[in-house]
Amino acid sequence: MIELEPQVWEMLGRYIGAGFALGLGGIGAAVGMGIAAGQANEGIMRQPETQGYMLRTMLIGQAVGGSPSIFALVIGLLLLFLPAGRLEGANFAAAMIGAGLSIGMGCFGSGLGCGWPAGKACDGVARNPRSSTTVTSSMVIGQAVAQSPSIFAIVISLMLIFVVSAPASALTAFGVFVGAGIAMGAGALGPGIGSGQTASGAVHGTARWPESSTMVLRTMLIAQAVSQTPAIFGMLVAFILMLSSGNLPVGIIGFAVTMGAGISAGFGGIGPGIGSGMVGDYACQVTAAKPRLDALVLRTMLIGQAVSQSTAIYALIIGLLLLFVI
Repeated sequence: MIELEPQVWEMLGRYIGAGFALGLGGIGAAVGMGIAAGQANEGIMRQPETQGYMLRTMLIGQAVGGSPSIFALVIGLLLLFLPAGRLEGANFAAAMIGAGLSIGMGCFGSGLGCGWPAGKACDGVARNPRSSTTVTSSMVIGQAVAQSPSIFAIVISLMLIFVVSAPASALTAFGVFVGAGIAMGAGALGPGIGSGQTASGAVHGTARWPESSTMVLRTMLIAQAVSQTPAIFGMLVAFILMLSSGNLPVGIIGFAVTMGAGISAGFGGIGPGIGSGMVGDYACQVTAAKPRLDALVLRTMLIGQAVSQSTAIYALIIGLLLLFVI
């Protein structure tokens, strides 16, 4: 590792970690809130008499969709102002950077994912203002579930800040802390987006066919649960990295092993999370339009999501092989 004064390492970790937390964590929420506002304006253009309903739906959607950026802000403030404790020097810097990556990427996905159901809710209220309460309820439930990956990310960030201890090797410690942040942050990115896509389809279907809302809600929740599997894989690898650090290789090999495991589990979950969300999106719309085909659609959706999750499983296998076999 580069020889620097402990205070310099501390500043590097705090500033870079906070930058990742807010720099990445604010992108998704801002874009998502913009989607909601854009759809609200388009709806008002078509149906200006619905502006009261539209404004209410837009503001609720933006408020819920902005929550991930608040999570990122909290972690960013902790990184900047929390007194240094258990860790020192390069170990402290690595833990702070890992925490920033975890919450930053995790909130990016959830914030962006929350924007699509909010936009579809505004569009739906314009088309069918009588169903505004049902549509808004579906939007809020879908957004709440889409924020689960960012909750996982904040848990890992808090563990990196308050709980973990450093391995003996400085290089291995850097790989453990940053690798855990990447595993959780990137692993939460795709599921956050995918869960939002599924919620978008559910809200769209509920607005057009409100009589199918109960059945659509069930399909949405099942699809979102499956879409978030890669986030759980990422959290699993992050836990293994943080809690098994004493049994890992040391030096540059330890750094390569831990970083490789985190990158595999994290980035390997982006595609499956988004892909599963796309399946859920269409399944919710078909269920709303053709509720009599519910069983067939649900079965097809689950099979399709399971196959699309296969690459996340492959990425998890590679991560575990790096940690326990290589």
